Amino acid sequence: MITTTALGLVEECEMYIVGHKIFVRLKDIPMYISKKTKDSIRNRYSHSVEVGLGTEYLLANVSRQLGEDINLNFFNIAKIIGMVHDIGHTAFSHDGEVLLDKMLLKSSEPLPKRIRFNANLNNFRRIEKYGLFDLLGEEIKQYALASLIKRKKELLQYPEYSYLEEYLAYAIRVEEEYLASHGIDLSNSTNKTILCQAMDLADENRYRVTDIIDALNIYSKQKLKEILLRSIHSEVRVKDIRKLVTLQVDQVQKTKEKHSDKMKIKDLLIMLLNQESHAKTEFQNVMNSISMAFNRNFRLSKKGKLVPIYDEIEKLRDEFNQLASIYIWGAKKVKNIKKPYNHYFKTVSDYFINQNFDIAFIDSSSYKTALWSLQNSTFDKEETRYQTLLLMRNFLGGLTNLKIIELYKKIKMAELEQQLGYELNNKERLLLKEPIVLFEKKLEKYQKRIFKSMNTSGS
Repeated sequence: MITTTALGLVEECEMYIVGHKIFVRLKDIPMYISKKTKDSIRNRYSHSVEVGLGTEYLLANVSRQLGEDINLNFFNIAKIIGMVHDIGHTAFSHDGEVLLDKMLLKSSEPLPKRIRFNANLNNFRRIEKYGLFDLLGEEIKQYALASLIKRKKELLQYPEYSYLEEYLAYAIRVEEEYLASHGIDLSNSTNKTILCQAMDLADENRYRVTDIIDALNIYSKQKLKEILLRSIHSEVRVKDIRKLVTLQVDQVQKTKEKHSDKMKIKDLLIMLLNQESHAKTEFQNVMNSISMAFNRNFRLSKKGKLVPIYDEIEKLRDEFNQLASIYIWGAKKVKNIKKPYNHYFKTVSDYFINQNFDIAFIDSSSYKTALWSLQNSTFDKEETRYQTLLLMRNFLGGLTNLKIIELYKKIKMAELEQQLGYELNNKERLLLKEPIVLFEKKLEKYQKRIFKSMNTSGS
């Protein structure tokens, strides 16, 4: 499937991506924000590396099931696909994606063509703009791009990528022909390559466990134990996980259980949280082993779909997902933690989408040049607005949490100066050195003091 020369180029491409600024920026997009630390154990960068390794691991296991001479890791790019699957994310991850998409839809409503923001489709833009796949041959590049199409119908949101449908048809045909040559007949009706399915599942499986691990950044150990007791009903036992991966549970031997394999996974997790020392570390290690077990619990059906092998393992995976949807994504406590950060993103997006923004606030020379060209173009008002919104979508779609907060500070200072009618002195120190919470407090005091002084002098 791949020559030694091509394999070298794939490895070179992988190293190029790992060190590229557009991939490294993912370190500045935390997965979850703690009310106490204002930080997260994991970020979008570490998650992407985990998914890359998980995708490779999952495909290797499914390949072994099909036969010793079968290798579903076509062109050896599974790790690359997992690594770049989130490269199109904007600041504040899924929250930022939803906010930006809604704002663009509303702002483009009067235009003939609606504008959307979709992080999955933004992957293609980032990959093409920065040439992340340019080291790969054309055949491998087409297969790689096709394997990032999670939902074919979404391509309609970005008409410029309609050509990817041809790549997808080609990629599915490559997989089917390869398996047919090894005596395995299947007809893929999923509209996804096998590699894309593996990446998608590896992504889900990391979320299934890391959401719960990161819950310890939000809830106490006691609260998480209560959540586990309330949410996990699966009968999966330690031995069921051990069938799939090595699971170290030395601490279990110190309990009154006759044999650790008889212990349910839920009971094991609660026992680990009860430990006085290394509780979080041991809990995280076991959860990571469970994630590996999830990745090994899939086989390839004759319809070309990766489906679960053991129903009980899949049930545990579903229960982890339900737990996260109730106590992480949809929890009132978590929404309150996210509220100010969503406000920063909304403020910045509204400024660049719906207001007469200051081009100087954009630190990218390519976007500035494009905006100046638009101002001097012969487009009518409607087309100019459409093209400007596209530029703002792409600009805002490439920001990080830190950049959003920096822009938020600049916008708030500019609003104050507009009210005053003059520029403030020493604003750089207030903008760049103060944490966001302290900045807002100082700005509020500053506003009150200035307007009090203005009212006094006016009277």
